[in-house]
Amino acid sequence: MTMTMLFKFKWLKYALSAVVIITMFLAYEIITVEGEASTPRFVLMRLEDIGPGGQYETLEQLGKLRTVLEYLRDQQVVYHLAVIPRWISMPADGSHYDVSLDQTDNPYVAAYQKVLKDAIADGATLGMHGYTHQVGNVRRDDGHQDSGIGNEFNNPGSEETMSAAFAEPRLQAGLDIFKKAGLKPRFWEAPHYRSTPEQDKLFRNYFGLNYQADVQTNRNTPVAQYVTERNSGYGQSSLGAAYVPTPFDYIPSNKDEKLILDRVGKSNIVASFFFHPFLEFKYLAPVVDETGESILRDGLPEYHYLSQDKSLLQKLVLGLKAKHYSFFSIQDYVPFTPAHSVKLSSSAQQDKEKMMLGDVTGDGQADLIRWDTKSGSITVTPGSYNGMRNEPQGSPALWANVAYKAGAAAALGSSSKEDISSLWILQPSGMLERFSSDGQRFSLTNSWKTEPRSCANLFVLPQTDGDVVVAGLTTDRLQLFGYVVSKGLVKPIKPYTFNNELTAELQPRKLDNGGFGLFSSRSGAAKGIQWNADLTTMEWKQNKQELGIPNEDGVLRFGDFNGDGREDVLRWNAETGRFTVYLNNKEGGYSLLSSFGPWGRPGSKLVVKDLDGNGKSDLALFNREEGFMDTALSFESRDLQLHRP
Repeated sequence: MTMTMLFKFKWLKYALSAVVIITMFLAYEIITVEGEASTPRFVLMRLEDIGPGGQYETLEQLGKLRTVLEYLRDQQVVYHLAVIPRWISMPADGSHYDVSLDQTDNPYVAAYQKVLKDAIADGATLGMHGYTHQVGNVRRDDGHQDSGIGNEFNNPGSEETMSAAFAEPRLQAGLDIFKKAGLKPRFWEAPHYRSTPEQDKLFRNYFGLNYQADVQTNRNTPVAQYVTERNSGYGQSSLGAAYVPTPFDYIPSNKDEKLILDRVGKSNIVASFFFHPFLEFKYLAPVVDETGESILRDGLPEYHYLSQDKSLLQKLVLGLKAKHYSFFSIQDYVPFTPAHSVKLSSSAQQDKEKMMLGDVTGDGQADLIRWDTKSGSITVTPGSYNGMRNEPQGSPALWANVAYKAGAAAALGSSSKEDISSLWILQPSGMLERFSSDGQRFSLTNSWKTEPRSCANLFVLPQTDGDVVVAGLTTDRLQLFGYVVSKGLVKPIKPYTFNNELTAELQPRKLDNGGFGLFSSRSGAAKGIQWNADLTTMEWKQNKQELGIPNEDGVLRFGDFNGDGREDVLRWNAETGRFTVYLNNKEGGYSLLSSFGPWGRPGSKLVVKDLDGNGKSDLALFNREEGFMDTALSFESRDLQLHRP
């Protein structure tokens, strides 16, 4: 077609221009969405064999270790500490070295505890690397009597090391040392990855996150592995576990940083490796005063790097950053740690209880509230998620008794100015009741007469000014109604009537102004409809919401998964058991962090809630058929830099 013809048919010229513009726009949208859904560039680094002995046996060596850890902090490197809590060695001179991290009367141990606690405060993740990482109490020709060298479990020639009965008291003794030292291990790593299937079942009962491959399935796995069976036999039952391998192995003393740098980005293998920080010690020099005396800080000598970007670790960090890689925690790569399971009552299994999660005891953790629709009893099981996953939960206690009638609904919630949740009940008679908690029981504090109606779901939506909107969906799912509760008075909001039955689930969603509205979307969608209560016109305002994430199988949920105060998005595919996290990118959109699973049992209902009180939203799966509420906790890093390919 010639230019003359284009100008002759002006409408065609404009039409072609429009087509070009639309095509460019769509191409931009596709690139943006696919780019946001691409996996970030990241590496995982574990500092190996950290303990009160060996290469870190003296105050001088401990001071050098502190210098290395503070270098990583200053470089904003996220890393892991594989800690051996008790160090044993038997030198050739016949002496016996035995130091554990709970010996706080020992100045060296006290200094060691502070180094570890400071590292954790700076963002490091601490894990348990065996109990002593050695075997026996006599010197051996193979050196396995020394910590950091020996195979503690499944040691060839030592039959007693093969059983769970051998492993459990050692595991418990190590955990007791950590507890007395004020430290909490977040992952498990078997020394030299050696363990038997029976021992691995034991370890999963205590730890939901393992920083090693599942050696019984595939010790050479390139990516994370998940176990989905229920753990039992060693305390409280729990569900599944995650394994994070180290396919990049480590840098031996005769190699350099290129061993890692030359491998990243060339395959889909997770870039995970471990490193021995004592390899850095030869690059350090003491910090001295004008008289040449070593300067001490907190009882340890100060050290500094002799030169910049010359050591093995410095060149490794610099090289990875040059390739635009971020350092992740395994709790970012596996964004939820399989944790505790709470046993449900027989009434809950028979669908005769309404169950809710919220903090009604005031300790910051989410409690399980059950309203028995037959007896009217309201019981509270205090949440306890800060211990090991096989520790028992609290016992249920009777807090109130409220007769249930068909069409009644209940919800937990509080205003933005309250720290503890109240129980709200809307009876089909129209009586709206608020039961306040004193930490031990519910007491009726307010009741209001509203329009009689049967309710399928009830929601308590805090507003920024301290008011509360109590919203409900009618049993026929055709109408959204609500009431503003302000200064002890209730004002009705004009009901919103749907054109058809609302089949999608309603869920609370935090608004830009800090208040809450209600959101609904179809499975597989990346957009939805949101209803906000307009407190000026006293009506529901509907608006469409585009999230800018890929269309994928599964439903959407919202929460603050990394604790930065901003709303993040979760995609849950119940059929595959996969959970995909999209973090708020501070620019009004969402960026892919990573996926979790498969985890969870078929037929479960998902609730997103901060269970352990660390400010990060967690997962709770209610499975009435099996009679458990299974949980997975978030410990994601707060300020990650996500680099894309």
